[in-house]
Amino acid sequence: MRSDPAISVIVSTRNRAHYLPEVLRTLAAQECAVPYEVIVIDNGSSDGTPALLDDWCRQDGRFRTACEPRPGLSRGKNAGVSMSRAPLLAFADDDMRVDPGWLESYRSLFSGREAALMVAGGPVIPIPNDLGTWPDWLDEAALVDAGLLHHRHERELVKFEYVWGGNMAVPRAVFDRLGGWDEAAGLQADRRVAREDSQFYEDTELQDRVRKSGGSTWFCPGAVVHHRVERRSITPREVCSRAFSRGRSEFCQQRLRVWHQMQLGPTENALRSSFLLGQSLLLWGLWLTLFRLSKRKNFFERARRAAFMSGRSLDSLGAGRNRMRLFHGVARVAFPARSLLLRLTPDVA
Repeated sequence: MRSDPAISVIVSTRNRAHYLPEVLRTLAAQECAVPYEVIVIDNGSSDGTPALLDDWCRQDGRFRTACEPRPGLSRGKNAGVSMSRAPLLAFADDDMRVDPGWLESYRSLFSGREAALMVAGGPVIPIPNDLGTWPDWLDEAALVDAGLLHHRHERELVKFEYVWGGNMAVPRAVFDRLGGWDEAAGLQADRRVAREDSQFYEDTELQDRVRKSGGSTWFCPGAVVHHRVERRSITPREVCSRAFSRGRSEFCQQRLRVWHQMQLGPTENALRSSFLLGQSLLLWGLWLTLFRLSKRKNFFERARRAAFMSGRSLDSLGAGRNRMRLFHGVARVAFPARSLLLRLTPDVA
């Protein structure tokens, strides 16, 4: 007789028959010290997904499937939670490749803490949607601006730090106490929806709910998944644009973690911040020019880093100030400069 699973893996899928074999193959190949099951919910697919899942379940008794016809990623996940039999639930997306030690890493993290009010997530590493290699101009460090999530070490995450719903583990006790995934948030068919008092992302909503109830979010560095990204969306222009935005976002998040409001805390030196902004924009232009002439990876990587520092330096001008006159004045120059640099950046993958 097959023993009851210690971990239930839940995947909600919709019209991804062309992607499913890879995630199913890597889930079947998990090197885990405890028995596990895989539940794949067909969220109203109109392609070959139902037949593919039926065939897979006939071949491997650890796999089960059911249909949730109402569109919604959260609805599919909740249907999987209802079918699951294990005290620990792990969630993966249908467009991923899962490392062999994925489940074992979560098992180790939650060992003895299955009843804890905590959730966990691991690294999400972008890979081209065709599972090929990245273009020669893209350095590994640039993956942070191509969809990478990695908090480095095993630790409890702090405010404004999150893990992604496509790579999460949640004890059943959390859902029993707080309820399931918010079905008013997240992806429904081909669009994201949210009610007024909710968020667009079901994964951050769940983590905020857990934290408000006294629980925590942990990062599990060994639970690695590789997430498919449309190759055509990763261009030098898009990567630099994301780097600039990430520079702004990371500065604000670091500030808010300590002071909770941008206006509180020490004021950044205006002259220094303005100088760093001007320097970063000039370096961005310099390295971009050299990259356009040579197509060398190291020149693009320096341009990307300069774009990041440009965004960071710009937002530092508003830190610790009640009035935003300085920020808005400098932004009138910085944003047109950013737009010009992006227009000069190649937009071909």
